[in-house]
Amino acid sequence: MDDGRAKAFHLLKPPCVDLSQTALGYKVRKSTAKDLLKCLERLTETLLAVSRSLDAKLADYVFFPLSHVFSESKELPPRLLEHALSCLRLLIRHGWRDHLSSEVGKQLLILLAFLAAGNNATDSKSKQVDEDVATIAFDCTASLFHSSVASSLGRNGAISPDNIPLLGHTLTVILDAISNSVATKVRLAACTSLLALIHGIDDEEALRNFFPGIVSCLAKVLSAGIRSKTPWKVLEACIQLLEETLCKVLSDSTLPSAVTTVRHSTASKTPTQRWTEATAGQVKIALSTVLPLRYHDRPDVQEALCTLCLSILTKCQTMLGDCTSMILEALVSLSSHAAPEVSRRRSQRLQQIFASNPELLDILKDSLYGWTVALPRVASSNDEIKQTRTLEQLSNAFRLLSAHGMDMKGFNDLVTSNLQSGVASAIKLSSPNAITSVANGNTELSRVFQFATSSRGDHMFSPVIFDSASQGNIASGFKMLVEQFEDSTMCTELQRSLTESLKNTTGIEQIAVLWLTVTLMTFQSLQNSENGEWLNLPTGHLESFAEETYSFSLEILDRSAYDDAVDWRLQALSLEIVALQAKAQGQCFRGELVDALYPILERMGSNNAALQHHAVTCLGVVSDSCEYPSASELVVQNADYLVNAIAVKLNTFDINPQASQVMLMMVRLCGSAIIPYLDDLTESIFAILASYHGYPRLVESLFEVLNAVVEEGARVSPRAIEPAAKTIPSPRRPYKPITIIDVVAQLQVLKKRPYHNCPSTRSPEPDPEISSIREPDETTQPSTSEDPSPPSKALTLVYTITQQTTHHLSTPSPALRRLLLTLIASSLPSLRPPSTTQADTDASFLPLVATLWPHITRQIFSPTPSTSQTTTPLADLPTLLTALQTLTIISQHGGSFLLSRFSDLLPKLQNLYRQLQQAMLHEEKTLGRSRASRSLKFKTWDQMVGLLVTMVVYVGITREMEDAVFEMLGGEALLRRREGVRDALEGLNPDAVWSLEEEGNSKKDEGWDEKWEKRKPVVDGWEFKDVEFR
Repeated sequence: MDDGRAKAFHLLKPPCVDLSQTALGYKVRKSTAKDLLKCLERLTETLLAVSRSLDAKLADYVFFPLSHVFSESKELPPRLLEHALSCLRLLIRHGWRDHLSSEVGKQLLILLAFLAAGNNATDSKSKQVDEDVATIAFDCTASLFHSSVASSLGRNGAISPDNIPLLGHTLTVILDAISNSVATKVRLAACTSLLALIHGIDDEEALRNFFPGIVSCLAKVLSAGIRSKTPWKVLEACIQLLEETLCKVLSDSTLPSAVTTVRHSTASKTPTQRWTEATAGQVKIALSTVLPLRYHDRPDVQEALCTLCLSILTKCQTMLGDCTSMILEALVSLSSHAAPEVSRRRSQRLQQIFASNPELLDILKDSLYGWTVALPRVASSNDEIKQTRTLEQLSNAFRLLSAHGMDMKGFNDLVTSNLQSGVASAIKLSSPNAITSVANGNTELSRVFQFATSSRGDHMFSPVIFDSASQGNIASGFKMLVEQFEDSTMCTELQRSLTESLKNTTGIEQIAVLWLTVTLMTFQSLQNSENGEWLNLPTGHLESFAEETYSFSLEILDRSAYDDAVDWRLQALSLEIVALQAKAQGQCFRGELVDALYPILERMGSNNAALQHHAVTCLGVVSDSCEYPSASELVVQNADYLVNAIAVKLNTFDINPQASQVMLMMVRLCGSAIIPYLDDLTESIFAILASYHGYPRLVESLFEVLNAVVEEGARVSPRAIEPAAKTIPSPRRPYKPITIIDVVAQLQVLKKRPYHNCPSTRSPEPDPEISSIREPDETTQPSTSEDPSPPSKALTLVYTITQQTTHHLSTPSPALRRLLLTLIASSLPSLRPPSTTQADTDASFLPLVATLWPHITRQIFSPTPSTSQTTTPLADLPTLLTALQTLTIISQHGGSFLLSRFSDLLPKLQNLYRQLQQAMLHEEKTLGRSRASRSLKFKTWDQMVGLLVTMVVYVGITREMEDAVFEMLGGEALLRRREGVRDALEGLNPDAVWSLEEEGNSKKDEGWDEKWEKRKPVVDGWEFKDVEFR
């Protein structure tokens, strides 16, 4: 005995003796489980310390006291068994190794199988400990198979018949734990034990006997993993076990002995052909339940399954030839939906297998044929996952076949026809896209035009079909499949089929064909931009395909966007074709704008938000491709034939809203730059309005155009860019009579001036203080010797539109009346000349104000003059509010010219104010003051107050009107501190304002918590009392 073994023996002897005595004492109840546990822990520590010096004899020595412990395993707590098994595992791995005797090996197998099976524990705590015992027992079994199988189980030879039942029982325990155990660690330990058993046994006949049970158990676990929540680590381990089992039992290396005839089967231990065929059939059934794991979400499970499939193809191809088709399908699927790097690696491995065995390409081609035939049926099903998987398999299989130059003749027509049918079926199955209406407000239009006029950049079309998240996966699958055709010989056939189908299909089928065409042309455009040329196909055919598709798209777009017979999705896809054609031709596409630009602008005015966005994107792409600075510049430079096209429709009294929408888009896009081209079109519009005034929708659409023209013309007119001091009328100062005190003060100022004897040819300069007490009308008028500059063409057009709009204010449509009133209000600030040209004001602007006055006031007091029924102004509050806003603007710019008109109108204004105030107060009582302040009645009353303030400040009032004005503005408007009311009234009579404020403070109105701050005189030594009103 060497020194190491001797030292190890001396260290092991004390714990072994203590363990033996304690175990024997435990049998007669002289020792407790706690004492036994301490001995086992001490022995475990010692074995770990001397593990390198252990041999078979020392292992036999240590196992002796352990045998006393295992003999009482039924009575021992699970924790004691766990420590005892830990010691046994150390003995097997470091002590016996490959020198374990056959008898001891059998005893250990029986013991470990018994312990791994466990007892019938009921409480959860014991059950958890039993799982730990079972786990370490299976670890010991795996170590036993690795170390002692050569001597005890017949490695490199036949297994003794006496050992078959023992191995069968052990295998049963292992398989039962794999399939039925709840704990994941127990199942993994059992898988490790089974793998060691398969590796440790070289007896083929014994493995063939165990083979059905092993495969059946693994297939059961793996098939349940698809439906249940089996841990992915267990699935991975079972797949690896299945691979080892199949490759060891059914490997092609056993093929020479597998062809043994039935006559010699009884004398030979090799499998017969009948057994091989029967087994292969059962394995095929088992694999059919396992291969669906290729759709498992864990990459580890997919990788293990891919390794299994590759091993079957390379090692068991002859024995499992019937499984080749479904194995290839699984590999194609596994290489389709994996991560890019993993997918590329698996595809390369598949290509290597195809290169070494070209016959597999024919099998894959047959599978591709079946998938293609089933594509329309799968696309029409409700299983979106299955649809996506089928498309991925088709794309990957086609790519693999194309990479090996597989002849696809006779396959083209089937692929193209079923591809079109599949897309059509998917479109029919998907929910139709909801048509989102576009708001008619300026906010929405401004957002669209800001996008259209933005700087050059990437313009992306939103999906027309397959727009949801799940449908996006289907669209990606179809696009991936189409992408495989672009560099193959099938591309020409697909283009020919698509071109014919565009002309021969309708409805959903036509949308599907056009979507495929857009997809194919998009890939071709991308490759063209990357490679600088089109595909490696005849250029003439590609140009013909693009031209025919472009011509078809223009035919679709030439039809009105309001034609219900044309699906909006077909129009959107046609816009994408136009954009692709513009990208392909570049600046040469400018010649095509004669036909293409008008339909694009028409779709920009569509009420369908998706179609409008497509048109805006298309215009941006065309602008970038033709190298225009912006979309606005594109429209301006091509305005001549756009105007001609619109004029033709208007002059022929084409009442479709198409022309008006295009004109509206032109004005919004180009602003004032386009207005000089629109004078003749404006005359045509008014001619149509005169003839078709009974068509509210048409009239409203035309006035939307005129309103846009007025807004753009007023925004950039020469008068609109004058300084603010000249364009905004100054408030009219209230009349103040000259008193004797003013005269005396002025005379005193004159006495203080030095007297000049020298004559002067210049007229004396007016004194500023004298000028300050004069009437405003007595001030010196500015010189008008120079002729004012003539108004611009845009301003003349705005004046004409405003003047002729008044004739249509009698329309019964409230919405149209509000639109006309808004138009008039928008035009007035630009039409009013600067204050320095008073003669021009009297000559042009004031007559327009006189013309507008009766029409505007009629909208306030008689909103529906065309009806015989008596209505009140409050019946249509939105129109009343707009009319009051318009009259306020007229009053601001009309000035004292409107004084007599307001004087005649004052009784009606008083009556209207009372009605509005009463309605407003009732609204506050009903809704509360906070909510009522956002109501339409409050806003209308507030606008009425603003009109009265404007009248006082800018128009002026007479003495006869003052009491009525104080009656209206001195009540709620003053108490609510409405902006401008106090200043306006103080200009008339400050004492009256003070009196009204004091009277308001004295009222105990429960609705008001605020009071005006009292302004008492402040004099040293004096205190003034509050004034009380009774």
